[in-house]
Amino acid sequence: MPDELSHAEPERQEGAWAALATAVPGLAHLEAAAPLPCQDAAAAVGGRRPVAIVADGAGSSLASDMGARTLVAAMLRLADTLEPQISWLLDGQDAPGAEPLGQFAELLVRHAKGTQLDRAAELQRPVRDLRSTLLLALGGRERLLWLKVGDGEIVLERAVPIESPAGDEPALAPELVTLGERGKGEFANQTLFVDDRLTFEQVQYGCEPMAAMTGIALMSDGAAEKLVAHDGGRVAGQLSHWLDDLRRGRLRQRDLIRLFYSDAFCRGTSGDDRSVALAARDLTSHDIVQT
Repeated sequence: MPDELSHAEPERQEGAWAALATAVPGLAHLEAAAPLPCQDAAAAVGGRRPVAIVADGAGSSLASDMGARTLVAAMLRLADTLEPQISWLLDGQDAPGAEPLGQFAELLVRHAKGTQLDRAAELQRPVRDLRSTLLLALGGRERLLWLKVGDGEIVLERAVPIESPAGDEPALAPELVTLGERGKGEFANQTLFVDDRLTFEQVQYGCEPMAAMTGIALMSDGAAEKLVAHDGGRVAGQLSHWLDDLRRGRLRQRDLIRLFYSDAFCRGTSGDDRSVALAARDLTSHDIVQT
């Protein structure tokens, strides 16, 4: 049964972010001679500070399902613990410099690595057995901090003005963009993981303005197969439909699960585990950026 971390119901607050996360085992795992557990984990928190986290356990690691769940829980707890620092970085109108941003990102990575090392010691396993990728997004009043280790996709949705007939109110349309380079390692079909060999130089991170942002989506590569082009240049409009349903309170776990197992979504894919963490909000006039 999928763990409860991976299946949080949408959180609803007036004027704030709604959130939903789910992770399900892929058909290749379910149909194997010895069925494998879901090696993905995901969490999303709404309210005034959206948080989204996805971890995809390495298929070659014997306990990567535990590693992914441990990593997501630890980073979720850390985001709550470090609220004063996060507020200083992301809520103020004056943007922090590159140095404090890098220091905070490095702190997140150190915590992720330390968590995996501690969990491996507790289980009396090598840390290699718990390896996992990591995607993380923390939203504030003014900025969003994102961090990426390995593959998977981070996608932002913004409302951008579009042409409308003379005299009509300005119209807005969703625009979807991916963050970060494709998360492969030095060789083809190789990716990076949170483990004792990871260096901070291998980590991708950055800040994005929150103005006009209406949606945040993190997904493992199993989910991204049908939603994001291989080069990251195109994102399926289906994602904007999910985000719109989420902000309107119409998206539930069962909707995503049914779609992940539908013939249309499974056809031509690897059958890998699928996980997604979503956050969405409505815009006020203050949030809209005119171009």
